[in-house]
Amino acid sequence: MEREGRRTPHVDAAGLATTLKGLKDLEHAGGLEAALGQIVDGVVAVFGVTGAGLMFVDETETSRYVVSTDEPGRVLEVAQEQLGYGPCIDSLVHDRVVIVHDFAHDERWPGLADIVVPAGIGSVLGVPVRVGPVAVGSLNAYCEAPHQWDDSEVNALCAFTRLVDGHLGEAVLNEHQGRLVEQLQHALESRVVIERAVGLVMGRHDLDAVTAFEHVRRLARSQRRRVAEVAAEMVGDTIPPQRPRPSA
Repeated sequence: MEREGRRTPHVDAAGLATTLKGLKDLEHAGGLEAALGQIVDGVVAVFGVTGAGLMFVDETETSRYVVSTDEPGRVLEVAQEQLGYGPCIDSLVHDRVVIVHDFAHDERWPGLADIVVPAGIGSVLGVPVRVGPVAVGSLNAYCEAPHQWDDSEVNALCAFTRLVDGHLGEAVLNEHQGRLVEQLQHALESRVVIERAVGLVMGRHDLDAVTAFEHVRRLARSQRRRVAEVAAEMVGDTIPPQRPRPSA
């Protein structure tokens, strides 16, 4: 993607209000995926950042990117999928805002900067995406250069994320069909027991939450089973049966 020059992040307050209002009916007009695409485009327009993207957990509890505004954003999301860690995954697992001011000098995720900095990712702001009380993904804004994210930017992105929460909650509540809605339904059904298993692994092996999460996921993958099933077995719990896929 050809860049027109380095962008300076800012928050356009009037633009934020207008964009939030204009996005409310997008799901009905073009489907959930189309609405999410417009939301990440809105993040770029309102914040003046280089790009933005959305990641959600899938049936294997792997965080996968759903939509991004450009190629560097896709590289950021795919690199985290492959490594199993990163700011967007931290935002999901810990259910909190994660800030990266200067990726090239941030040592929290070994090897990730080597992939994303050459691709044009200098700083990242990640906010968890929720359906009800459950974190099911993250919304991420990034700049090609290092940037000191301030409170106004964090608060404004959180406002954007609440819009995403509303779209996802409505889609699940109304039992809309589609791959993304199935993915969200699975996350809601299994997330509590998975979090309990992660807590158990953290206590037994003195691990942080992200490493424990990846431990449970690897165990399920090695047994060719759903993560929720393995997690339920670990904590001696039961989970709802997997929903049948809707007919095409």
